[in-house]
Amino acid sequence: MGVKPSPEMIALAQRELDRLCAEFPMGYRPSLEWRPFRTTAGMAYYRRKAIGLGASVLTTPERLIDTLIHEYAHLLAYARHGQAGRGHGAGWQRAMIDLGVEPRVRHTYEVARNASRQVVTYRCVRCGSSIERRRRLPRGRKYVHAQCGGGLKLVGVEARGGEK
Repeated sequence: MGVKPSPEMIALAQRELDRLCAEFPMGYRPSLEWRPFRTTAGMAYYRRKAIGLGASVLTTPERLIDTLIHEYAHLLAYARHGQAGRGHGAGWQRAMIDLGVEPRVRHTYEVARNASRQVVTYRCVRCGSSIERRRRLPRGRKYVHAQCGGGLKLVGVEARGGEK
């Protein structure tokens, strides 16, 4: 499960959404959904008329407000332009400017990356070298060692105690 937002952050998000809806009406008030995102700050859900907020990423009021404005701009551009307003195109950029912020596509927040949950080991049948990967190679193909050309054989998969 993800981090739960504090009551103060939930209240701040509701106040900021109220302000955005009052100043830039779309004909509806989007719902807010706190999500267990680990690296994503927010998502706009056009059909559900909702904004998903990453509780573990949005740890400060500034991050929360910036992300909420960004996602609201997506819904505003969609309300104004329909399908043409999706994504980070001209409609979204115009909405961001109308909302009074620079149209930046990605956040630069520090986030906790996922730890590797496994190590997959292959051995070269010709020279005996070991090769470690994070994922298994796709089945149904032959793989060869880049140095000697020998075939690779799966030796084992070791589970690690990474984040889930």
